[in-house]
Parts: sequence; structure tokens; C-alpha cells
Amino acid sequence: MSAGAQVCGAGGAALPASPPILAPPVFTPAAVAPPAPARVCIFRAGLVYSMQQLTEGTAPAVATSRPALVKGDIAGMIDRVPLGKTERQRLIQTVVQQREVSTQRELVSALDALGCEVTQATVSRDIRELDLQKVRTHLGRAKYVLSSRERPKDPEHAARHVLRDFARSTSVAQHLVVVRCEIGTASTVARQIDNLNHTDVVGTLAGDDTLLVIVGDGDKAQSMKRYLDRLREA
Repeated sequence: MSAGAQVCGAGGAALPASPPILAPPVFTPAAVAPPAPARVCIFRAGLVYSMQQLTEGTAPAVATSRPALVKGDIAGMIDRVPLGKTERQRLIQTVVQQREVSTQRELVSALDALGCEVTQATVSRDIRELDLQKVRTHLGRAKYVLSSRERPKDPEHAARHVLRDFARSTSVAQHLVVVRCEIGTASTVARQIDNLNHTDVVGTLAGDDTLLVIVGDGDKAQSMKRYLDRLREA
């Protein structure tokens, strides 16, 4: 007899039967994926190898030759095709017309960005052959420009122009006249001094902001300094 029946038989109120006790649910762990077999690669075969292959020395040898680059403007890549002298100088003229280029280094960088790899020595020769000139912008910065069609008949006029604009000081060191210029303008000033065809000038040597005028002796160097100062201050 149940406990509820006994209470009822004794004259008391009947009690509800107790709910059945359920067993707790049994949770089984999720199935674990089996490990990948050895020598299995998710990349294309022949490109990636397993550590076991590399350890055992069974992986194919890596190719020593590099693949050729795809030509064309793909993802910003520019073909670097060697240019002849005529094409390169035409490109230099275009760059000078469209940009403000003040030094040979800037011109080399601009050409390199367009896919034309060239040395600064080559650019220097091209500038001389193209007879590029330097002028001042409205902000006072020097830049290369194409030479005018009518070149000055008097070489002193051109020398006076560049000396006045770009030369900053002159000094004498034995048989040399040292001319200090603005950065990137020394070669332009030296070229105009060469064009003077002065009988005392043996030659010139230009760097970035300094040039040397080579003469025969100290007396000629002093005379050349006075001559250049006169042109610079005219």
C-alpha cells in the first residue's frame, strides 16, 4: 500500500502521489575529428610540403629560376622596358614640362617611377645635350625648363643670368676658383662658365652646390674671381 493510501485509510485527506524521479540526461562528448594523415597539404601539390617530407629529404628541389613578370599594368606594376637615348630624352622633356624638377636626383626618381631606370651620370649627360636650363619659380625654387629656341648670342649674358640667380660666393684656393651655389645648381653655372670659352679657364668641375674653376696659377685665379664677381653683381 502506498503512503497516500495509508493516510487516506486513517481518515486524513488524500495526498497527491509523488512525481516520478527522472534520471539526469547523459551527455556524450562530441566526436573528435581524426587527425589529418601525414603528407596531406591543403595547398596545391608541388608548392607546399609536409614537415615529414622535408625531414626525410623527399621534397622536390626548389626551382632556382624566377618566373618572368607578367607585362602590362596589373595591380600598379609597370613594365621596365629599356629605352633608347631618343625615347629617354623625350621622356625627360615631358617630365620637365609637367613637373617641377630642381635636381638631377629628383629627375632620376621621376624617371624611375615611370619605369625608366637610369643612372645620375646618364641624366647629367642628357641634361647637357638637351640644354635644359634652370629658372626660379614664383616661390623662389629652382627648376629645370626646356631651353628657349633663341639662345642668347652673347655667352656672357647667359653666364651673368645664372651667376646672379644661383651663385652665392666665390673664393680662391691656389689655382682654383671655388664658387658656392644653391643646392642642385652648380652644374648649370659650370656649363655657362664653360660656354664663355675664357682663355684662362682650363676646365670646371661641378658637384651639387659647389663648382671649381680651374686656371693656370694663383694670379689667374684672382683675376677670374674678380671677373665672375663682376658678372654676378651686374
